Amino acid sequence: MTGPVPLQSSTKVATSRSSLRQLLNRARRASLARKVAALGGLVTALVVFSALWALSIETRRSTRILFADELSRHQRTLLQLQRQNLTQLISSAAIITQSPTLRSALETYRMEANVGGAPRADLTKTVERELSKLLARVDADLLLVTDHSGRIFATATSVGPSSVPPPASPSSRTERNLSAMAAVRQALDPTAAADSGELAVYRDGTVTYQVAVYPLVLDGFPIGALMLGERLDAGLVASARAAFDGEIVVTSGQTVIASTLTRPDSGIVSRLLQAQPGNRRAPSIRIAGEEFVVAPMPLGKTQTGEPVSLWLMQPLDRMVQTLSAPLRRDFILYGALAIIVAALGSGLAARSALSSFRQFVRYMRTGALTERTDQRFDDHDLPAEVRSLNESFQQLMQSISAKQIELTRRTTELTASNAVLVDEVRERERVEHELLQRDEQLRQSQKLEAIGTLAGGIAHDFNNLITAVSGFTQLAIMRVERDSPVAADLRQVVEAADRAGHLTKQLLTFSRKQVQQPTVLDVGDVVEGLVPMLDRLLGDHVTLKATVAGDLARVVSDRGQLEQVIVNLAINARDAMPRGGVLKIGVSNRPSRPSLPNASMPRPKTVVITVSDTGTGIPPAIRDRIFEPFFTTKEPGKGTGLGLSTVYGIVKQSGGMIEVDSQVGLGTTFTITLPVASEILSPEASREPVFDFPKGTETVLLVEDDPAVRAFTRRTLEDCGYTVLPAAEPLEALRLATTAPVDVILSDMMMPNMTGAQFVERFIALYPAPVVIFMSGFAVEALMSDGRSISAAFLRKPFTPSALARTVRDMLDASRNVAISAVP
Repeated sequence: MTGPVPLQSSTKVATSRSSLRQLLNRARRASLARKVAALGGLVTALVVFSALWALSIETRRSTRILFADELSRHQRTLLQLQRQNLTQLISSAAIITQSPTLRSALETYRMEANVGGAPRADLTKTVERELSKLLARVDADLLLVTDHSGRIFATATSVGPSSVPPPASPSSRTERNLSAMAAVRQALDPTAAADSGELAVYRDGTVTYQVAVYPLVLDGFPIGALMLGERLDAGLVASARAAFDGEIVVTSGQTVIASTLTRPDSGIVSRLLQAQPGNRRAPSIRIAGEEFVVAPMPLGKTQTGEPVSLWLMQPLDRMVQTLSAPLRRDFILYGALAIIVAALGSGLAARSALSSFRQFVRYMRTGALTERTDQRFDDHDLPAEVRSLNESFQQLMQSISAKQIELTRRTTELTASNAVLVDEVRERERVEHELLQRDEQLRQSQKLEAIGTLAGGIAHDFNNLITAVSGFTQLAIMRVERDSPVAADLRQVVEAADRAGHLTKQLLTFSRKQVQQPTVLDVGDVVEGLVPMLDRLLGDHVTLKATVAGDLARVVSDRGQLEQVIVNLAINARDAMPRGGVLKIGVSNRPSRPSLPNASMPRPKTVVITVSDTGTGIPPAIRDRIFEPFFTTKEPGKGTGLGLSTVYGIVKQSGGMIEVDSQVGLGTTFTITLPVASEILSPEASREPVFDFPKGTETVLLVEDDPAVRAFTRRTLEDCGYTVLPAAEPLEALRLATTAPVDVILSDMMMPNMTGAQFVERFIALYPAPVVIFMSGFAVEALMSDGRSISAAFLRKPFTPSALARTVRDMLDASRNVAISAVP
């Protein structure tokens, strides 16, 4: 009996596999039209059922969102009602606390408590009776009073007063002591507002109340708290259910206090607590196989710290089932009809259109194999779609061919243009960089030249003032007793005038118009000679290191001015190192490049002096202004601002250049470059005695535009016996020359209308050539810039009466023996 059964089963399985294989083979051999029809029906079926599935999901999601929104509205409504209830309870509690009988009973209880006696039961009963009377007047279920420490001493409920039993266990003591409740603590706080409390929850055994707490104040001091509340029970849930189409559950900790559910299971509280709102989905739980959308509303905490919440629950499955059932039935009916129509339509369309498309595909395949697209496809008597497709294909091929040719051409042009553009951009960047550098150098040079011109003009006028002050003062000294106080005062004036003359020399040095006495110098000897003085000048906190290279080339400069350059830079370095440091002075040759590769060592072209310190450095913001006259960063009275400007003028007047390199906090290095001497100069320098006044009787034509200098010079020469013809300007001097023969012309170099050299040229053209002496505070090279060479002596302002008399006498004596050459 058991043998044939497996044989029959295996036969059925083999038959089924054979039938499936035959069905697949038929499907493979089926025409394309049938395949398109079957595919159209299958796709339509998938679309219909996918739409149904998506609609079900969307219905469930929309329902969930709708329920969540509805629950949120109910939450807001309940919260508003809760706030109104809080306001009503607080108002009622405030009215209760003003009851005279209650306040009298509380005052009596307080007095008994203050005298230290044990609480009297009769006083507690009195308070509770008064509470019961007051509770009957308000719509509430609980009225409770605590003492100043938060412990309950009298209560009244809607069923009557209840005495306060003594605590029998820690748990009962905890329940009767309400000091842990935030609302009670706030009511007992004298600094808190009386109506700023919140609803709380009070648990008395198995009965739970939602309460409002109000302070009991006697004589301005809180003696306790009054608690007024309503029950949280089935009545509250039923009244809330009347305004809400769903389920309601009230929980306290892990316990269900009240619920509209028929039989809530034991794990409902844990599932409610685990339901957390997400970003996209409302929180939900399952109860007895049914899903609910939930929304919690906190009601507060009990005196033991248990949270009490009211949960609004909306059934989701029932609503989704109600909405989906008619949609599912309609979708199935109309979906089947759509599948049939789609299959028939797909088959007819494929049967009429595929033959023409096969011809066109064959044409494209032939063109691709032969790589020829110039022969057009014959679309005569073919459907419009095929003709349009053929036309589009021909336009596409022509456009691709044209675009390919244009792309090749433009790629070539773009490559060439890109190369040219890169070269132009690089050249432009280089030129702009050079222009910026040259513009900055030109701006700095123009600024210094303008400042130098201004300084020279100021020095010219200042020299005239100093000449008059010093000259008249020395004349006055000659007319008083040598030891008189007046003579001492006048000598102070002369010294002050000398100091002012030194300041003028600094300005003229900066403007490169100061008179120099250049000699051929060994810069190394100058530096080594200054080392002892610099050691004393710098102090013990600065270490001086002087390095002089051997076989130094010679330079042409004024030794005193070169020493002034080094001393000024050393003083600036000392001031930049208030806490000490190192000052390095180095002198070396800088050779020029050899003209031939095998030539011997080239001759030095320049001599370089470096003065480097380890001081505070020069900030970049003021680095371009350090050579300006009167610019200083020192405190008032500690510097004139002419130190570096004088250095700049001396170096430029000596034909050299000065550069500065500084980093804030690391130090500063000044580099001075001087050209090597090409000839030897040895001018003579002499000092005139102070009161040596040689006499004379010759006629002197005095041309000076400054009245004070003209008056001083005239008086000095007349005191020496000379006849003086004073003139304020050159044209007046030419008119005076007609009155008497002139032996000496004493002329200022810088005057209005014409210079001293121009005046002498016009005078010599009219009259015999006399002795010519020029006066000026400028260097003669700066004054004789027009290229003319006049045989004359030069008297530098400011000058003394003795120097004036000696110069005039010496030039007259020398003119009788030899011709006078130009004195630089």
